[in-house]
Amino acid sequence: MILKKLFDDEQKILMSIKDIVKKLQKIENQLPYNTFVSDGNNNRINTSFYFDKDSKSGYLEVIFGDLCIGPPGFAHGGAIASVFDEAMGVTAWLNAHKVMTAKLEINYLKPVPLNTKILGEFSIENIKGRTVKIGGRLVSEDEGTLFAAANGIFVVVNAKKFENKLNQDASFNKFKEFLENHK
Repeated sequence: MILKKLFDDEQKILMSIKDIVKKLQKIENQLPYNTFVSDGNNNRINTSFYFDKDSKSGYLEVIFGDLCIGPPGFAHGGAIASVFDEAMGVTAWLNAHKVMTAKLEINYLKPVPLNTKILGEFSIENIKGRTVKIGGRLVSEDEGTLFAAANGIFVVVNAKKFENKLNQDASFNKFKEFLENHK
């Protein structure tokens, strides 16, 4: 599974994420609003999402600011979990799977330092019926350190159930337009 892949060659994985992110355009530059976890306040969580249409994988640069503190000098596990949840969900949505989180399992391997750029990679591992399994990892930019790895199970929702609410939400309508343009 994804954890075995992670431990096989961390430096190779790190370099590939850095190289891929350099080639891709930030998703936020095209979105009409801030993401759930990133509100533009650098003291909180500052994310930049990327999507590779060829590999259908999501990528992330994230900095956990001072207000994300858990243990002194390090990010709170809940802040890390919210980044995994959002990045995996965005990866699913950009692959045309309208999902909600059913289960998120995170292996916290090393403390994540505050105010340091962290890289992430997220990919769909399996689709079975209405469930989409997504794996992801967060690594350091400079040391090749694997901080955390996660697996999530997401359930495809019937968007028609939410249609009335969604049609009233201008931000979501702009997001739907964004998704249509990225097929």
